[in-house]
Amino acid sequence: MISDKDILSLEKAVDKYWTDVLSTEEGNRTFYNIATGKEGGHQLSDRVDQLSTEFISTTYPLRSGYQKSKGKISSRSMGDIWFKNEQDEWNPINVKTGLIGSEGQPNIVSLKRVMTSIMDHTMDSYYILLVKFQVDPVAKKISHSVHLTDILNWLSLPDDDSVVTFDSGPGQTMLKAKHFFDLLSNGVEPKKLTVWKKMDLLMDLYRDGERRLRENRARDLRKFELCYKRFALVGDNAVFTIDKEKQRKFGIEL
Repeated sequence: MISDKDILSLEKAVDKYWTDVLSTEEGNRTFYNIATGKEGGHQLSDRVDQLSTEFISTTYPLRSGYQKSKGKISSRSMGDIWFKNEQDEWNPINVKTGLIGSEGQPNIVSLKRVMTSIMDHTMDSYYILLVKFQVDPVAKKISHSVHLTDILNWLSLPDDDSVVTFDSGPGQTMLKAKHFFDLLSNGVEPKKLTVWKKMDLLMDLYRDGERRLRENRARDLRKFELCYKRFALVGDNAVFTIDKEKQRKFGIEL
């Protein structure tokens, strides 16, 4: 894991970088326009990810790296960038961009990949570097804050206060961004967990996701079985016709 000293160092460095970027008129205008433009959240996320990882790479050249495949940065890397601690252990850092008012539930990482990596003794933490932005539409300005935290420690929060959820369909853990932002703003920082406790909570999350997936699939199957029976009542000899009125919902235009 990354020491408290290094977490503070990274947070301060990245925060100063974004302060410098947004303190210029051109920089502030550029990111304000990205954040308020079409698909602002996605474009902002891509740009912040790129610039933040490049900054960390150049600021900590002997302690940061990218997971690569055949000489290229791997698109399947568990971290946008990796940081080496004082024990020469690499730790994944996932850069997340937050935009107040457009939080949603962004993907974090594959739950099974995290659990497999922990059980393989190749990682013991999973860090999120959150660069959070807030737009002031009156002044047409954008401001930021930076937080670096091991998201696995947040699994200790009770269910009604959790910031991590899991969808067993795609297999992704997701961040309840708005609630996460609110807790961070209120100075909430969960206690550090042992790797064994992290695995206990990850398995609980996995079991619950699988249970909900089975229930949802059984419900969908019952629904479609009923619809199919109604549809099939007319028999094979019936004439099938297209409902042109219902086709209007497609919004097809010449």
